[in-house]
Amino acid sequence: MKETIKNIFNNLLQTLTFTDLPIRKKFMLFSAGTLFWIVATSVIGLFFLFYLNYESSKLVNYNEPHQRAISSTIKKLAYANISVNNTILLKNTKEIESIISRNEKLLDECIFNLETLLKGGVIREYSGENILINEFSIKKITGDVKKKQIEEVIYNLQKLKSILQEIKNIKKPLQISNILKLKLSEYNSLNQNSLNILDTIAINLSKESNLNIGAIKKGVKVAFVLILLTLLTGATLSIIFGYLISINLVRPINSIAANFRAFTTKMDFAKEISISSKDELGTLANEYNKFIEELEGLTNFKKVIEEDETVEDVYNRLGEIITGNYGLPKCTMYEISTYKNNIKTVFPKDVDVSEINCKADILINCDLCRAKRTGHIISSEEHPDICKYAKIKENEIYICHPIFISGKVGGVIQLILDKSEVTKAEVKQRILKARQYIREAQPVLEAKRVMRAFKETSIRDGLTDIYNRRFLEETSESLVAGIQRRNTTLGILMCDLDFFKEVNDKYGHDNGDKVLKITADIIKKSVRNSDLIIRFGGEEFLVLLIDIQPDMSVEIAKKIKANMEQTKISIAGVTITKTISIGVSELPKDTQGFWEAIKFADVALYKAKETGRNRVVRFTPEMWNKDRY
Repeated sequence: MKETIKNIFNNLLQTLTFTDLPIRKKFMLFSAGTLFWIVATSVIGLFFLFYLNYESSKLVNYNEPHQRAISSTIKKLAYANISVNNTILLKNTKEIESIISRNEKLLDECIFNLETLLKGGVIREYSGENILINEFSIKKITGDVKKKQIEEVIYNLQKLKSILQEIKNIKKPLQISNILKLKLSEYNSLNQNSLNILDTIAINLSKESNLNIGAIKKGVKVAFVLILLTLLTGATLSIIFGYLISINLVRPINSIAANFRAFTTKMDFAKEISISSKDELGTLANEYNKFIEELEGLTNFKKVIEEDETVEDVYNRLGEIITGNYGLPKCTMYEISTYKNNIKTVFPKDVDVSEINCKADILINCDLCRAKRTGHIISSEEHPDICKYAKIKENEIYICHPIFISGKVGGVIQLILDKSEVTKAEVKQRILKARQYIREAQPVLEAKRVMRAFKETSIRDGLTDIYNRRFLEETSESLVAGIQRRNTTLGILMCDLDFFKEVNDKYGHDNGDKVLKITADIIKKSVRNSDLIIRFGGEEFLVLLIDIQPDMSVEIAKKIKANMEQTKISIAGVTITKTISIGVSELPKDTQGFWEAIKFADVALYKAKETGRNRVVRFTPEMWNKDRY
């Protein structure tokens, strides 16, 4: 249960922090969220701005002009009421008529104001000298109650005008007229009623103004609170999500950095970055893990080939990596001898000359190989005829990669691929990885080839390129042990050129060396590849016939003798022939001791020399005379 809740929480957290989204989209969504709260704050502010503007406009364009109009009307009515009541004190008829006329005018202005309130318009106010002192627009009043009240006041004002007209028409004496009193009483009653109604309207308008002002104040407070809450909410969420996203980014980066430090300081290949996200950091982690895996493979490969015993083991291991691990099955490796300037195939093993993808000419003259001659990677992908000694099918291309040994091309690795495959990115990637292994193998190949050369130099004769006596001393024990284990026979031939000193004396030591080389070649061609040929002394050659049939050693010796005397040797402008004497012994037939068997062969050789040379003599026990030898 806890694990399920934990997984749900982790999945929710990954969703909220956009774990699997690219980093660019993460920041875009984070910016969009921040922008949302900014827009939300702005929208709330604009909404309340419009609301406050609406309430203010009601106050400015509606309530205040209405109040001004009502207030002006009330003042005029009050003034008119006072001046009319003063007529009772006057005795001059003209003065009374003047007051009445002025009051009629005031009533007309009041009626105009009220009618303007009902239908809207412009109200202008003038001074006693008929000078415009105030002008303002007014919108028609709303509300049925107010309209009825204003209509009632207008009706009253019109009746007041009628009363004034009646007062004006009274022919009264100077004494107080009962009719005038009656009319003034009626006038005062209507006027007061109108003032009361107008006061009621003014009070209501004042209440509405107060309500508008209250609404404005409340709107300001609500707007402030909402904007503050929106900002706080947006800021809080931005901080939370920003922190989560930053943690989501920082932790993988720290993990990658820690792994890099572990790798660079301790060469620790074991640590993998466990980032499961699908963003750029996840991609980087996967690429890093692949890189470490490849690097570990390269490092382990180099360690293994450094511990391999022979250079041939290195060739085989490198070939198996290229053909097996990287799926490049058509791979041929050639080794170039920097001393002899010849070339041979080393991978696959025992490949026939007819099976290689180059013409046989390069085996005779390796300088014909373009990769060897130039030291460049040669590819027929772009230039099909770049090497005229290549031998491939029409639907194939070749890539020849040189291997450098001591600054010179010491080998070539040839890859054959189908044209349809070579353009694929995945195949190109495999070729690049194979080249990395080739580069890693180069220094090891160089070291092992140098060691092989040193070893061969120490156990081979520099003149004839066959084994020397040191080789025999190092391998005799294992050689005899193998013969004994297999219960077979080892034939021993001690060969010596006849009258070789005459060649040196007559033709010089250089020509004598030439004769020795030719003699070694004749012996090589006369025996099997598994047999061993050793330069035992100056003109003495020891031949070890491995696993020979008993008593067959003499036949091989006769073959060598015949081939030698049939060979014509051209030296110093003349042609000569040389003969060879051979002593033969066999182990274990003649003796169980290896060096004793060699001594017996040498005794037989002495017997051949003693009995006329150019002959083969088989050792017999009668030849062994301890006193003599």
